Amino acid sequence: MATVSYTKENMERVTLTFNTYREVKRKMKAFMNDSFDENVWVYRKRRGEWGEWWEHWARIGTKCEIYKQGWQ
Repeated sequence: MATVSYTKENMERVTLTFNTYREVKRKMKAFMNDSFDENVWVYRKRRGEWGEWWEHWARIGTKCEIYKQGWQ
């Protein structure tokens, strides 16, 4: 399970849930295009681990990259 969150141009907060992290990564460019500041937050469970892993993504040049991550 992975949850994606970002803010649109009209300051509306979008939260989407996906079954796999692979789906999230595949659609990351679309999320960046929809986000007003090209920042996307991802929260997910990692197999065999307790707690929740979070990642902050941003567009750096032409690539979507993680710039901050950790446990929650």
